[in-house]
Amino acid sequence: MYRYSHIQLIRLAGLIIWLSLSIPLVLHFESLSRFYIIYAMAHISFGLVFWLATLNFRHSIHNISAWLAIGLMVFFVLVINYITDSATGIFYALIISVLLPWLFPVGTALAVLACYNLLIGLQFGYIGNELNNSTFHYVLFFVYLGVSIFSFIISLVAFKQQYDKEQLRLLNTELKATQVLLADSSRINERLRISRELHDLVGHHLTALTLNLEAASHLTEGKPQIYVKKSQSIARLLLADVREVVGQFRKSGTLNLGQAISQLLNGLPGLKVTKDIPDDFLVDDPRLAQTILRCTQELITNSLKHARASRLWVKLEIEINNDNEQLILTVRDNGIGLGGFKAGNGIKGIQERVQIMQGRCDIKDDNGACVRLTFPI
Repeated sequence: MYRYSHIQLIRLAGLIIWLSLSIPLVLHFESLSRFYIIYAMAHISFGLVFWLATLNFRHSIHNISAWLAIGLMVFFVLVINYITDSATGIFYALIISVLLPWLFPVGTALAVLACYNLLIGLQFGYIGNELNNSTFHYVLFFVYLGVSIFSFIISLVAFKQQYDKEQLRLLNTELKATQVLLADSSRINERLRISRELHDLVGHHLTALTLNLEAASHLTEGKPQIYVKKSQSIARLLLADVREVVGQFRKSGTLNLGQAISQLLNGLPGLKVTKDIPDDFLVDDPRLAQTILRCTQELITNSLKHARASRLWVKLEIEINNDNEQLILTVRDNGIGLGGFKAGNGIKGIQERVQIMQGRCDIKDDNGACVRLTFPI
């Protein structure tokens, strides 16, 4: 069963209200008078701005396109009220009330809600001149105000639910990525335990057996000595095999960093991810794998919360430079870029982690932020 997101439902509800408000526009048609053309243009423009505003939500007080969209929609509401000499515009204003929590922080959204409702309230004193009872206008306005606040609160609750859901999804991807490393770490620890047991128990006993057979070969003669020497040779071969198995167990302690980062990038809310990561990107050093994973998590968080990006590119590769192997992680987004960049706690934490591993952290502006982490291996 297909599930609609909160954003899709808000867009659908807004468009249904807008289409419903097209009915009065049709009923008012008598001729293409100047007032009718202005009314039609304000109606169509309102719907177009609403559609564009809901294509790509950016929840921030610094979102210029959101301020422009809200300003234009409020202007169209006032124009429609004026042209129709009625309170028709308040139904358009309800759409704005639903939209506000998705564009601005709560305090800013409430301030905008109060300002444009105040403008509508002031305008109510100058519309509907054919009605002698002006009290009716203000009763209607306060009814509208209650519905507007109610719509705002319902939309705010929906936004909080969507935000919490996205945060939970992000935490879940981080947990899955950590589980991959933990599973690999458990496997490595088990292999090391088995290798130690083989070395300490079987290896020592085979060494003692070889020494005893060596001594027995000097104390026997004839046919028994031949069998003793064969046993000694078998014991030495078995000891060599045990040492080889122990060595292979110790060398096979690798972490699948590629799988862990891929898990981290799955299902990121609001980000279209392009990744260039081998499926089996193995790393021997658990500290290095953990450092790269934590740095990737922080860079993803920066792109989501601060850069206001919609796309993310992640590349993990091995580069050979002057016979030295380097592991390189490159993370780039299409957000607001560096601008007046000042390293916050997150970036400082990344730089400190990289420095501990004797790596290098390069940050540049490339139609968005681009961070390149280089680690010697």
